[in-house]
Amino acid sequence: MAQTFSELKRKSKSGETLEQLGELLRFNLGMHKRTRLARAGAAGSGSLLHRAVAEAHAKKLSGELKRHAKTIGRAAEDRLRFMTVLDALVDPNIKAVEAAVTKLEAAFEDVVGGMRLWSRGAIELEMVNVDLLRRIKGTKEDEVRKLDVLERLSSKRISQENAAQILVHAHVVIDLGADTDSNEADIRKRMKQVRRWSRSSYQVELKKLFRDKSTAKNLNKIADYVTKGGNEKLRYTAGFGRDLDEDLDAKIWRGGGSGRAARGGETTEDERGLTIHEVKQLDELYVWLMRRRRDKRGYIISSIRR
Repeated sequence: MAQTFSELKRKSKSGETLEQLGELLRFNLGMHKRTRLARAGAAGSGSLLHRAVAEAHAKKLSGELKRHAKTIGRAAEDRLRFMTVLDALVDPNIKAVEAAVTKLEAAFEDVVGGMRLWSRGAIELEMVNVDLLRRIKGTKEDEVRKLDVLERLSSKRISQENAAQILVHAHVVIDLGADTDSNEADIRKRMKQVRRWSRSSYQVELKKLFRDKSTAKNLNKIADYVTKGGNEKLRYTAGFGRDLDEDLDAKIWRGGGSGRAARGGETTEDERGLTIHEVKQLDELYVWLMRRRRDKRGYIISSIRR
């Protein structure tokens, strides 16, 4: 991308090594996720960025969620909720992410744990590029919403130089209990009272499971989604959730500043893929997050029974 090449030029003048400059380069379109991880030096890291690892962790989490649903019985469809909290946007380093994760866990325990509700889910780290979102900003609500939330979550001005940031967030299944309606009203009230969750109206979402799927299928999908390692296929997303690849790639091309638009021809560069350095950073962050527990499930978030 044009931004990448301008960054290479700037850094080359500062005396940085060829290896350091190479980390700014993007992978080619179609390059397998496994190959990208290997090129970033993360082939054997064991993080959730690896498909086999993510699948094993998803299976374990899915089993836990379904076992709890089984104890509830037929009422599970009415009692269970899927909560998403977009907590903070921070620099991609362990110190900044650790501080954000600690605050997220404390706020979650105050809200959900304070009500003595059962819950289980995952903390997720997504590498985002605010500069990219600004360039392709359009009329689609999901894209506008994501950019708005990210800019409000950051405690500093995000420039082209520090456009790559980590979105610290959580996805959790919550059992509202037998007194479902009352507890839902209470938890929504409590969420609004958390100052760090009040920077944007889109920060916290609490919704029912999909009615067109069985509870078991819903929980399987959730477990798969929250253990995917933040950036599916190691690429940026324009909205929340999963993007249609072709649609977003076209938007980046039209947004200008991409490798294809800047050089006036076709390119095999993955214009929304994380750079080698960003893949390395994301992997290191996930390794740290997972190793907070001996079973390497340090990303799990749940309310503590009092």
